[in-house]
Amino acid sequence: MKIHRFIGDYDLSKKEVKITNPENIKQIKGVLRMKKGDVIMLSDGKGVSAEITIDSISPDKIMCKINKPAAAKSFGTAKQVNLYLAILKKENFELAVQKAVECGVSNITPIITERTIKTGLNMERLEKIILEASEQCGRDIVPTLFPILKFENALAYGIGAGEKIIFHVGENNLYKPNQSAKSVSIFIGPEGGFTDNEIALAKESNYKVASLGPLTLRGETAAIVATYRAVRGI
Repeated sequence: MKIHRFIGDYDLSKKEVKITNPENIKQIKGVLRMKKGDVIMLSDGKGVSAEITIDSISPDKIMCKINKPAAAKSFGTAKQVNLYLAILKKENFELAVQKAVECGVSNITPIITERTIKTGLNMERLEKIILEASEQCGRDIVPTLFPILKFENALAYGIGAGEKIIFHVGENNLYKPNQSAKSVSIFIGPEGGFTDNEIALAKESNYKVASLGPLTLRGETAAIVATYRAVRGI
């Protein structure tokens, strides 16, 4: 039986915990129709989780007793994966963010490239998508959404990773994850890909140019595939 998970600013070091988040209360009471004695999981979004039993439910709060701490969910690797994704159309970018979270991404940074058409994002909505995706897939640590960066600045931020990859359409070098790297920065371009100038700048910063295969993938698809492979090391 699935135990529903909720992530929030919870102090799980005590014997009792109070849920006051209106959205969590609405979900528990109205949608899931849970009652006293039901068991849920709470996480602080920073790696600490606990199994909780509902003790009482009122309109503005839910009181719970902590049963036991829970082991952190592992995605099969300790590697930190930083996704730098060119801004796409709203629904495409949101899909990429949601699935990247489910694949195990650590951080997501939207970037503006030479071929980027849309330059604005609803960051509050994206934060909500990241939180809900983290709850849905059972993550204990919520990925960080960083502010929008221009391509050149993003290269500078990503340069500190043990592995630095920029994916480019038509590149013959098939991506093979560095198994020993503890962190990786992956760059995914917009529809139409990166320009020759951007690829040259990436090479100057010691980024490896790679491909995800012979097929031309949409930006959101490339982001999902690249994240999954980087996390899993396959």
